[in-house]
Amino acid sequence: MGQADKPTDWITMKIEPEIFEELGVRDPEETKREMAISKKTRQIRKELKSDPDNQELLLELATLMIDGCAYDEAIKQLITLRNKNPKNPRVYKLLGTAYVLFNHEEEALIEMNRARELAPDDVEIYFNLGGLYLLRDMFTSAMDSFEKVIELDPTDTMAYANLAAAYDMLKLYDKSIISLRKVLMFNPEDKELRAALSNAYFNAERYEEAIDAAQVVVEIDDKDPQAFCNLGNCYSVLSMVDDAIGAFKQASELAPDYSLPHTNLGTLYANMGRPETALKEFKLAVGMNPQDTAAWLNLYNCYKEVGLMEDSQNAYRKYEALMEAPALASTGATEGENPSNIPGGVSQTGGYAGGGDMDGNAPGMEALTDEEPGTS
Repeated sequence: MGQADKPTDWITMKIEPEIFEELGVRDPEETKREMAISKKTRQIRKELKSDPDNQELLLELATLMIDGCAYDEAIKQLITLRNKNPKNPRVYKLLGTAYVLFNHEEEALIEMNRARELAPDDVEIYFNLGGLYLLRDMFTSAMDSFEKVIELDPTDTMAYANLAAAYDMLKLYDKSIISLRKVLMFNPEDKELRAALSNAYFNAERYEEAIDAAQVVVEIDDKDPQAFCNLGNCYSVLSMVDDAIGAFKQASELAPDYSLPHTNLGTLYANMGRPETALKEFKLAVGMNPQDTAAWLNLYNCYKEVGLMEDSQNAYRKYEALMEAPALASTGATEGENPSNIPGGVSQTGGYAGGGDMDGNAPGMEALTDEEPGTS
């Protein structure tokens, strides 16, 4: 048994929240956070009993309500504070935050813009506005907001990343590249930003630079199947067929149940004039992911090319059904669920062996969704 003055052999490590979800138990860190919010809330309420009109205490209480996900309560309190003091930008900023977290984005825009008018040099307001504009697919306004953040604080790395996402959605790929290169000066090992840079180079048709950036992603994490898919896409567009096939097969080995490498590999074989080989890959893809619209469309094209017309029509009907499903459900959906994310991660594009149109495949807006690549 070790002496008391010697370090213990036990090691404390942080467990990811997803582990607790899988086990069906609560994350102790989350429980600890909720208890801290509850304790602080009780303290503020106690202080308000003796000073019920204290604006700072009331704002702190509203902030705690937001932190505790009591958005409805927070909104009611902040509206009361706004009516009492209509010139306080912090009230509007908090109210806008509560609205956006409560999925009332139009109201959030009104309150955030009022905060901006009252505090034109508040970096946080412009940052929050930029994220809100991304959520609303208002990419020009998002660009303007994040450019203002950087003007006020040139060291805000997250603003550069989000600005790159806005540029990308506006197809201003060269500007996106500049922004990503700047933020990577601060975070050179950030895998997602490196992948976004590769994607931006790809969209700007700077393919050799796209390969260089994609190779860096693989060097950072050689166990990431998506990184190999991206690298394969880059090789494909320059007709580096053997390298592309090797990258897609490496992705499949790393993630045997992942459909994207098979969709991309099938796309490559189809563009090489090998429809029978492509068919095998697309069938594997839809077997793993029946929602893969690109694979179904490619199956339709390949079946038609080899003369299997009935199979071709069946594949097309499946493709049509999948394409119509989002449209039917869209009336109740929130616009742009992902644009608040930093440019991210991975290219969802399918690189064509002879070059191709990459419209709509933007880094960082991956939920901004998980679309798979495809041919036309």
